[in-house]
Amino acid sequence: MIKGSTEHRGLGQAAGFWEPRRLWYSGILFAGVMAWVIFTWPHFRGSLGLFAVWTIVFLALANVGYCVGYALDLFIQAFAASRRWRRIRWILWIVGTLFSMLVETYWIADEIYPYPTGGQSAAGAVMRDSGHFASNINFPAPLAVLGFLGACAGLLLTAAAALIFLFARKPKFAERAGLGIGIGASIYLALLLGFSASSRSTNLPLGQEKYFCEIDCHLAYSVTDVRTSPEGRTTDYLVTLRTRFDEKTISPSRPKGAPLIPSPREIQLIDGAGHEYAPVSSAGTALMTPLVPGESYQTELRFHVPKDAAGLRLLIRTTPGWPDHFVIGDENSWLHEKTYFAL
Repeated sequence: MIKGSTEHRGLGQAAGFWEPRRLWYSGILFAGVMAWVIFTWPHFRGSLGLFAVWTIVFLALANVGYCVGYALDLFIQAFAASRRWRRIRWILWIVGTLFSMLVETYWIADEIYPYPTGGQSAAGAVMRDSGHFASNINFPAPLAVLGFLGACAGLLLTAAAALIFLFARKPKFAERAGLGIGIGASIYLALLLGFSASSRSTNLPLGQEKYFCEIDCHLAYSVTDVRTSPEGRTTDYLVTLRTRFDEKTISPSRPKGAPLIPSPREIQLIDGAGHEYAPVSSAGTALMTPLVPGESYQTELRFHVPKDAAGLRLLIRTTPGWPDHFVIGDENSWLHEKTYFAL
């Protein structure tokens, strides 16, 4: 039994605290963005349009994460006296705001600032002409990763709170926590499917690179040569694949000699009818070989393809795993189109 207050508790009481302070929260984050623009001017002058769009996306995701405060508030209300919960919620607001400022600072300093004048960019080419940039994601990679981790943390936290409320025989609070899970999941699913629906299938010509953005978009792949050799009823395709560590996508603070190990890749040759062919052999440098900034290597892949196969295109993607299906904008996510290499 909670002692110390007969004050009405619930979602309305939580909203009375968190919603008026949402404006302050958003304003502080926006002020941080403006500080970067003002104090580094004219660094961002040529890229303010895309910078503004992605800032809006970041603020939207930050406000979705802000809703975690409701779950924590309801938990505190259920088990703490009113005098304590007022103090604790202020601590939560301050800590959450500081954490969001830290994420914002990292995102701008490490993922945006180095690239407006560099010609290349991490995080999905923030400052590049998107018409000439091909990647495995159509959403800012750092925000996609943070959004996924934040969604998982919010889900686990709210689910744990709901179970505790049930064991404590507080069904109203458990119901509200469940409602929060439903709302949060709906918003995330809408973003996930929305960016998948906005994706387009792309066929890259010989020599054009496809960047892989996991958090940073360091690695770029391109098909540099295609040779054919008839073999009875099949045709051997020898595809030369180049792997390159783009040195323009690292922050100035990253050691120039620090190696990067590529993630496991899945490679398939796909014809116009949708038939898939895996490589039967490979030569040259293995695709999992580490690289340092500015380094590249080539791998030759051999495929056996029926002679009547047409419309061939090569797909190279990160080996699909369960987290990829739930990362916003990732080409391995549900219903997302792919970026291919035309042969």
